[in-house]
Amino acid sequence: MGNRCTLRWENAVVKKHGKKQRAKKRAARTGAGHASAAAGTTHEHTPLPDMAILKELPHRAGRELDLDLAARLVAACRTACKPCQKTLARKLRTEQRPTLTVLAAAVYGLLPTAGAFASPTTRSWAPLARAGKSDPAAAAEALAAVEAMNDASACDLLEDALDHWAAGGASPEQLADMFKIITSDDLGMSPEDVAAAVDPQTQVSLYADRAAGAEGSGGLVGSAYRLHLGYIEMADGRPLPLIAFEPRGEQAGLEHLRTECRWQAWDGRGSAFPELDFNWRIRTRIASQALEEIAHTDREGFDDIRLWRGEAKLPDDWWDLLDVASHALLCGPVSSPDPDALLAAAARGELVAVVARARFW
Repeated sequence: MGNRCTLRWENAVVKKHGKKQRAKKRAARTGAGHASAAAGTTHEHTPLPDMAILKELPHRAGRELDLDLAARLVAACRTACKPCQKTLARKLRTEQRPTLTVLAAAVYGLLPTAGAFASPTTRSWAPLARAGKSDPAAAAEALAAVEAMNDASACDLLEDALDHWAAGGASPEQLADMFKIITSDDLGMSPEDVAAAVDPQTQVSLYADRAAGAEGSGGLVGSAYRLHLGYIEMADGRPLPLIAFEPRGEQAGLEHLRTECRWQAWDGRGSAFPELDFNWRIRTRIASQALEEIAHTDREGFDDIRLWRGEAKLPDDWWDLLDVASHALLCGPVSSPDPDALLAAAARGELVAVVARARFW
């Protein structure tokens, strides 16, 4: 469990490695020489893939597609022709965002995650693509998001999708089968196992021995909870600070957090991530890098719930992440700083949570 505490530093390494991996993929896919481009000759890459299945994807939201353009771009990728890729990709980004959307949705609508080496744009868009498989509103939202992207973001999404198409991709028949509705009986799995495979619980990392408000720290003034610090991986792969609440008094616990604090039930899955409640505040002192108070404010800005008060020095890496994220997930009740126990409680329906804003003084 000790390795989980290094999430922030590992994340930085993964980002650098991800850039290198994407660069290698692009180099392999666009590695053809420039002689033909310099000579002014035209290219015709065959065979052209059959892209008819793209018309069946809900992510087009009824819009017209340019399947010929999509087929020629994918064929250029599979033959590693850089000049054609550059020209066709620019045309797709500037003139055919619906076609770009379905090209990406055919990949990221099927994958359980976008992958560690995908760009931040793709990681944040992929959940919409997955939801759009069965929800027309989400499919339309996925298209709208692509149409609203600037050219750099659209380029990132297209590059990531083409890395998959360039590898050969699935046949039209396989894509069609993937988008068919199948039941758990078809898979030979229980509905619970299917849900866990398609929508797994998110990764949680907690400090085992560095709990804010621990005995002797002077951080338990007026508090019925002990706090455990950690991180959680959101649906798009980004880490978010986490504060888990361990009850210490008779009045503390699930009913208190659910009824008085009005936190929402959370099953530990990224698809149902708790919403932000900007009335919950995490107050910290910059000079001492300490957590001072977690409270809820009313409509006039006055505190109506003071859930925790104290003076707890925060670990440097956790403080840095809070500084960047400016928000944290509050969840509870937990019995120990054990991520597995936390997720087990979530699976039993015995965990509630909310996303709160951080305030720095």
